[in-house]
Amino acid sequence: MFAQDQQLITYSEKVTFSSCEFIVYFPTKTKRKYVSTGGLESVMVQSVYDGKSPYLRAEGGHLSSVQRQELLSNFRGRLENQAYVSGITIPEITIENTKLGTIETYSGVRTIAGVKNKQFFKIIVGNNSLVSLLALEPLDEFPSIKTSYFLNAVERK
Repeated sequence: MFAQDQQLITYSEKVTFSSCEFIVYFPTKTKRKYVSTGGLESVMVQSVYDGKSPYLRAEGGHLSSVQRQELLSNFRGRLENQAYVSGITIPEITIENTKLGTIETYSGVRTIAGVKNKQFFKIIVGNNSLVSLLALEPLDEFPSIKTSYFLNAVERK
């Protein structure tokens, strides 16, 4: 069930990442940021805040076969750690294999500036790349139609 006062998606922005087999669609305008983590360069795409939309973010990149195997070998432990580091003490975690790839998610509630927010993280590992999606919005609005659209509007190139 969606939160009350929902509207239909009237805007969709297609986002691709170099060396990534996935396409992500944002229901908001976006901006790109270049980031470096542990010596790896990547591009992070995030929603432009308009005062009413949830915070949405995606990152995508190439994986070597060794990196893919290492990631999949302890996926659950990595997600639990990531959830804990982001402030979620009791995350809900799911793992499933689909035609799109191996999909793992974690979600939980965290308080930011006195407001309880739902944080939902989804990572899809494909044949030679991955894409991660993050949605954050007030708990009483989750899941908004924009968040639901974003988390489910991923496809292969």
